[in-house]
Amino acid sequence: MMNRLFIALDLPDDILDDIVELRDRIYSVDKNVRWEPKNKLHITLKFLGDVSSDLTGSILLNLKELTESYSKILLIPGKFGLFYRYKLPKILWLGFKFDNNLFNLRNKINLSFKYLGFEIDEKKFHPHITLLRIKESYDLNKIKQFLSYDLQINEFTCNQISLIKSELNRNGSVYTNIKSFNLK
Repeated sequence: MMNRLFIALDLPDDILDDIVELRDRIYSVDKNVRWEPKNKLHITLKFLGDVSSDLTGSILLNLKELTESYSKILLIPGKFGLFYRYKLPKILWLGFKFDNNLFNLRNKINLSFKYLGFEIDEKKFHPHITLLRIKESYDLNKIKQFLSYDLQINEFTCNQISLIKSELNRNGSVYTNIKSFNLK
């Protein structure tokens, strides 16, 4: 059996609450926008893709060994941004400022998973959380409110990474946490 998997850095609940509250304050409900629910907000460290369930044990062991040698990650929220497709905004995200420990962890994950047969992700790493997915064209002035907003969230610590299963359906994706690992 194949599972669609990725490795995520989990954010603390109180920070997620602050982000959701801010989001709702700036931009109310709109049928053209699909907000990501709180339980799906994370920073993707590595997308593994469709993986045979036979590899799950090796993946979990690899993550356990990695997390034993990494300390907690300090994150500083940065700015909001947009990902575009065909010159139309499709995703609103919240970025985070550079942190050596986070980049080192991500690089170590990339290298260690090479030995399990996964490709090294060559794309430049931009730590972010996806806040919303835009289904159709709509008033960009609402989104520009985010782009110019001065975020009032202080730095915070993340102490956990997780292996997540993503199941796609016609309404989007459903995430299931397979296992979480604490950073020391």
